Amino acid sequence: MTQQPLDTAMPETATELVEAAVEQGDIYSAAAVFGIADKKQRDTLKAILCGRRRDALKLARWEHTPAEVLAVLAGLDDDAIRLRVEKNPATQSQTLADLFNDQDSQDLIGLVAQHGHTSASVLFTIVEQVSSTAIIRAAARNPNASNEVLAVIEARFGNKFDAELASHENSSANILKRLYQRGNHFVQAAVAAHVHCPQAILEQAVRHDDVIVVRHAAANPTLPVKLLGYLAGHPDYSVRRAIASQQRLSTTLARELAQDSSDYVRRVVAARQDLTAEIIGLLIHDADHWVRQWVALSSKLSEQELQLLAEDEDKEVRRAVARNGKTPPQLLQLLARDKQTWVRAAVANQPNTPPEILSVLADEEEVDVLAAVAHNPNTPQAILQRLTHSVLADVRRGVVTNKAAKRETLLPLIEDPFYLNRLLLVGNPVLSPEDKWRLSDDPDPAVRFTLFSWFSRQYQQ
Repeated sequence: MTQQPLDTAMPETATELVEAAVEQGDIYSAAAVFGIADKKQRDTLKAILCGRRRDALKLARWEHTPAEVLAVLAGLDDDAIRLRVEKNPATQSQTLADLFNDQDSQDLIGLVAQHGHTSASVLFTIVEQVSSTAIIRAAARNPNASNEVLAVIEARFGNKFDAELASHENSSANILKRLYQRGNHFVQAAVAAHVHCPQAILEQAVRHDDVIVVRHAAANPTLPVKLLGYLAGHPDYSVRRAIASQQRLSTTLARELAQDSSDYVRRVVAARQDLTAEIIGLLIHDADHWVRQWVALSSKLSEQELQLLAEDEDKEVRRAVARNGKTPPQLLQLLARDKQTWVRAAVANQPNTPPEILSVLADEEEVDVLAAVAHNPNTPQAILQRLTHSVLADVRRGVVTNKAAKRETLLPLIEDPFYLNRLLLVGNPVLSPEDKWRLSDDPDPAVRFTLFSWFSRQYQQ
């Protein structure tokens, strides 16, 4: 069925919206309204969605296809279509359960085992009945596998899947304890990093002779505070770096690590949000530009410290100052004249940049600067209107996503030559439903789908 152009007025009800999709005969519009259609309308829509095998195959693979439509496609007597439905990340748990109960293909069961929406109950059945190594491994890695599922895997297969069980967030403390006691160093490292790791195991792990295990234990957020100081003096920098990222790190230890011999450790300290004035004073003079770059983003910098970093020889440090929400207008004005494009782009993207600075940056030719100016809500409306005529799609998209752009500014962009810009306008709250309906017969299927989906949500409310 080919798409027909719509010349109807904007639909006022769900029924009218479905009728418009039926009239259009477009699989994407039909898929978008399927969820709000009544039984009779769904029968008509099914004829559009499944009338041609190539259309059904296309929808079964498309990641945006609604779950209700995927459920319909799963019911077709076509293995290729059902296979694509099983692979589709949008397929929901009930559809996957139905597919699992209706087949014995190991390949298809494997797809169900690894799908992100497969329920714990289906996974439990799989690990009880299947012996395939690949399928069990997929189930053991599935984030929906419950501790009960993981316990069955351990009971049936011993230590064969210890690596997967040690890394799974649902593994219980009891399972982790057994894994650590019998595992190799890599399994022990995974156990040591696990949030359910028993404290007694952590006590052992921090004294392990393999630094990989120690490092993973050092990064565990449940690590006892008494062990932070012990590991802060570890000879391996990677362990100290892990300690530097600990949320419960004391000011004393943070100050000690801010003077660490390793750049990598000091960088982690510089990225912390709880820095004291004393530690900041150390870090802004650090020889490593990455340290200065991270600390330049801190909300606790004084105006004098921001001034110092705004004149840094490294462009990334100056760019970080331009991104800092505390940077005052006078420094933003200085950075707006920076020789590096990325620094000026950061100023243009800064929510606190005044309109007068943005007006100057709007005369640039660099796309990164112009796109940021177009996106900034402080940019004067007259400049936004001028930027809607830019030959650069990224600049026009900046206007499309600008929260302060007015309706008269956005209207010309409904006919933007780049489909993504038109698609983004569908969700814009400034445009009226009548404005958006102009996209109902857009040449791009993603735009049509997005528009009919938007209208469907309005009529469901």
